[in-house]
Amino acid sequence: MRSCSKREADRKTFMEQVQESKENGYLLSSRKIGSGAFSKVYLGYATQEKLRQNYKLASDLRSKRHSMVAIKIISTAKAPLEYSRKFLPREIHSLNATYKHINVVQLYEMYRNSKRTYLVLELASRGDLLEHINATSDRRECPGLEEEEARRLFRQIVSAVAHCHNVGIVHRDLKCENILLDERGFIKLTDFGFANRYSLKSSLMNTFCGSVAYTAPEILMCKKYNGELADLWSLGVILYAMVTGKLPFKERQPHKMLHVIKQGLSFRQPISPECQDLIQGLLQLKPGARLGLQQVATHRWMLPATSAIFQQALKAAGRDPEKPSAEGTWWLHAHPAPVPSTGSPQLGVLG
Repeated sequence: MRSCSKREADRKTFMEQVQESKENGYLLSSRKIGSGAFSKVYLGYATQEKLRQNYKLASDLRSKRHSMVAIKIISTAKAPLEYSRKFLPREIHSLNATYKHINVVQLYEMYRNSKRTYLVLELASRGDLLEHINATSDRRECPGLEEEEARRLFRQIVSAVAHCHNVGIVHRDLKCENILLDERGFIKLTDFGFANRYSLKSSLMNTFCGSVAYTAPEILMCKKYNGELADLWSLGVILYAMVTGKLPFKERQPHKMLHVIKQGLSFRQPISPECQDLIQGLLQLKPGARLGLQQVATHRWMLPATSAIFQQALKAAGRDPEKPSAEGTWWLHAHPAPVPSTGSPQLGVLG
């Protein structure tokens, strides 16, 4: 009896959401494509009238040749007050601040009422990076992605994070589940629920956030931390997961995770020395010892096919090719690498 009443309440809530979306120019489908603690994400469609009203939306969807969007519905009436007053405004600010980058999910519009807040977002229809790694591992009958594919994807991820940092946003929840792929195979960084702005590079933060498996050790130790350097640690975990199909450190409890991290990093399958060097450069226990994004962008594993041209360009500009510089980050922004289209990934669990 209780389950029947719950289903009826859910149906009523959904019909309210359909009506509210229609009033704002969107057709909400029943296909749920994601969910969070206080939110659900549905596939939606922009009406022709909405496309005439919203230039940002129309311009982007015209290039995609469809009218599909992702509509994130946050139950602000049920969420804690701190979430509604602190984290949700930060998420919206971060999405607006990072507009427009090809590897960051776009926020087209927001509308709200006393019960709910709606975020109309760019649709990334091929699922998340975790699903892609698991599906590819099954297809290859070998854990992880081939290094060539991992390189293409990781370059785009680094480009997205560099863009965020350049506009004063730290993500603080970088993980495979928060990296999506669109229908063209482009990476889309998403879920800025824990993101925060900063004005000084030396600014320190103290909010414990993120997933333990991807969280920097200084956060696990409950120390004040630099958000940019914490993001760099998470990038190292992501790259390790991409090329091995496994997480580098596995523990649920923060204090146990710290013990595992301090035991050191190990590679249990063949990975190129260059890739190992990049991962180790990011997964440094001391935050200041981690490779910066400029160094990551110019790392020899990142640019093997273009290294000769790139080094010649640096020499022609009077720069030392071995010295990390902003050119690497610029190159990534100017040349986001597309990923060849493959079949839709199936849900899996990274080991």
